[in-house]
Amino acid sequence: MKKIILLMSFLPAFCLAQHITCIYQLKHKTNPHKPDLITENYYLDILEEGSAFRSERERASDSLIERTGLGLGRSPVFNSQLYTLKNLKTRDVQKIIFTNFFNDKYSITINEKLEWKILPDKKKIADLDCQKATVNYGGRSWTAWFTQSIPVPEGPYVFNGLPGMIVNISDNQSDYSFNLIKTKEFEKDNLFAVKRAKVVNWEVFQKIQSDYYTDPFAEIKARNMKVQAGDEKGNLIPTDLNKITKQLKKQIKENNNPIELNHRVNYE
Repeated sequence: MKKIILLMSFLPAFCLAQHITCIYQLKHKTNPHKPDLITENYYLDILEEGSAFRSERERASDSLIERTGLGLGRSPVFNSQLYTLKNLKTRDVQKIIFTNFFNDKYSITINEKLEWKILPDKKKIADLDCQKATVNYGGRSWTAWFTQSIPVPEGPYVFNGLPGMIVNISDNQSDYSFNLIKTKEFEKDNLFAVKRAKVVNWEVFQKIQSDYYTDPFAEIKARNMKVQAGDEKGNLIPTDLNKITKQLKKQIKENNNPIELNHRVNYE
């Protein structure tokens, strides 16, 4: 079946001002042993010399925090978090991680250099002339198609540095595929993105994941807090932490297909 990608008309003024929102559709396998794909929309907001890449829900949460100070809950599965911030001038890339219950924020500096290989292959995607490029990142081999019709060296997640916008990029195992489906002008005067996060490295982040898997409620217990649940009518119902812990551990273990395979935690 031929894949059809619909893209809006691109206005050169967007590129020149670099006030752009690019919407990417991500299809990915949360479980590498199952064929099921999850489809989500992610937003790449570009403003002058910075950009923020986040899910539609994370973007809405950031907007709420900017207005009210309160945001939305986060996924208990760390692998589903693909929130990144880029400094387009220095090319610094930060991966942002949120904890589930207390919304603690961590930042990992992406030091892995993207060594792009630009190939002569060309094709048209929708109304865009695109060229092929390949790169290795996170223990995966990636193939990208970029267009110089949008002369901004940006793309989804950590990917950037090509002489034009990335229209499509996928890994060779078909676990992750990002497709540009729409562009529009970014009308705000700031990215309303995460401003403060504790800087950690991959090793510390792996320990955070392992500790959370061992006991997702450890911090709640340490603070002597009660966990309560409610039914659809708002009535409180008994909460079995042991049962919820088993469910969370099963969910984490079955969805252990991170985009950075070289930093995957092997849960027992």
